[in-house]
Amino acid sequence: MTVTTGTIHASTSAAPKVWDRLWEYAPSDERDDALLARERRTPRWAMIRNRLIRAFGIVQGLRTIELGSGRGDLSALLAEAGAEVTLLDTSERALDQARKRFDRLKLSARFEQGDLLSPPNHLRGSFDVALSSGVIEHFKDDMRTRAIQAHADVLNRHGLCIISVPNAWCPPYRVWKFYLELRGWWPYGFERPYTRREMLRRAKEAGLTGLEARCMGFWQSVGDHWGRSLIGRKPDWVESPSCLDSVMGMSLVLFGRRAA
Repeated sequence: MTVTTGTIHASTSAAPKVWDRLWEYAPSDERDDALLARERRTPRWAMIRNRLIRAFGIVQGLRTIELGSGRGDLSALLAEAGAEVTLLDTSERALDQARKRFDRLKLSARFEQGDLLSPPNHLRGSFDVALSSGVIEHFKDDMRTRAIQAHADVLNRHGLCIISVPNAWCPPYRVWKFYLELRGWWPYGFERPYTRREMLRRAKEAGLTGLEARCMGFWQSVGDHWGRSLIGRKPDWVESPSCLDSVMGMSLVLFGRRAA
């Protein structure tokens, strides 16, 4: 069951055309189930779930918001675990896909259309957890700090911020991205991955405390970015841990608490 709030447009409400193009086509139900099943198995989700339990003792009943949610992969998994989830995105096409996904899975959620850099006033200070995945790397210069600050803006006192971005020190990702840009095939607009150092510095500037930034998914990156093109399929070993994960893993995940 889904719950849709009134449409809210922030000062920068127009979604970039690149994102509307990406959200123009929805995956089949079978493909959607496979995508969620895959995220459910990733070390990223395991780390997020374990961090929530360590911070709050339970996931059920937590009020969470996913900023720049798209179709809400993380929110769907949180809703499965009993969280009260909200999705915020500028793209009505993305939110429409998210509504259909949550309806199909019989999961409850609230949907807000708006700009994560200027979240609607009624969302500020309202959530136990603010999270995003693959979003803030699309901002430039000081807007990168502002994007992290936006997560803190919607947290209640001592709420937890979780941000997942591509890791700048992941070679398979960097080579794949460079190749697609060179061929003119890159579909995601501006994207600059983060180093752990930049992530922690900007999070501190944004006023977050208790900071932790961890990497994971080196073999996943090899499988995602090289496996299909080199051997025509995703290898079976992509979910295996690697000694390179902590430095060259594909995903860099930041955890931080809102300062009192």
